[in-house]
Amino acid sequence: MPADDSPGHLGHLTADEEAKLRQLWAAVLEVFGVPDSTAAEPSSPEEATHPEHTDTDPSLKDSKKSKKRFGLFSRSQKNSVSAADGSLTSPTSSKAPKSPNPSTDENDKYGQTAEFQHTLSTQTPEELRTAFWSMVKKDHPDALLLRFLRARKWDVQRALVMLISTMHWRLKDVRVDDDIMLRGERGAVEDAKSASLSATEKKEAEDFMQQLRMGKSFMHGADKQGRPICLVRVRLHKGGEQSESSIERFTVYTIETARLLLRPPVETAVRLPPLIIFLQPPVLTNSFCYSA
Repeated sequence: MPADDSPGHLGHLTADEEAKLRQLWAAVLEVFGVPDSTAAEPSSPEEATHPEHTDTDPSLKDSKKSKKRFGLFSRSQKNSVSAADGSLTSPTSSKAPKSPNPSTDENDKYGQTAEFQHTLSTQTPEELRTAFWSMVKKDHPDALLLRFLRARKWDVQRALVMLISTMHWRLKDVRVDDDIMLRGERGAVEDAKSASLSATEKKEAEDFMQQLRMGKSFMHGADKQGRPICLVRVRLHKGGEQSESSIERFTVYTIETARLLLRPPVETAVRLPPLIIFLQPPVLTNSFCYSA
């Protein structure tokens, strides 16, 4: 099965891109509360001579950990990577630069920086670690982080902000892994028949199942590159027939199902026809498929 040999993908990284990946991993692990082995040395003579006098109060330890998570961008980078000679960053330069200010970051169109800061203040490192590994599924962890780096044009700080915001969305807003994928079709059928749910909740479950039963989109085989094919039957989509939340739920369910069908080194699936056709009047009478 051929791998994706496009630039910036796993196995085809430049020295600079590999260093960016290392920097993102360092920042991610710090957010997850994983101890930094490079910070094991005492930071002051007093700690070195009287270690028993430092961090004796558990509340102080928790406070320091919290401040460390919020200050993970505060360290300046030293010894930047040279793509020409292939040298990698030193431990002190593996951190991302200073976090962008939500009020001044012109590239933050969706308020992800504010959501990133809110997530760090309301969720524990354990919750974030659980959300991350639930999101990885069958992906290579490096390949997952590389998606965020490519999406943010190799800007480490913005890739981290996007990653944490996505994890918060999956964990708290949509509940991808502990609701949509865990309960699946059976959960929707049960909700549609439940007497304890509101009419709106029952209608959302019915709309979800209606889209599955009509075969609005489904997985079918793979192309010559081994990428799973998702067929979208555009003519079956009628605006207003299902609620917006049920369409979102159905879309997430389809995408996550496609991810489960990925087999390394394949990292992507194929969607036919392109989803953009949903935004235009349907002109196709039948869905189609081809292998590239």
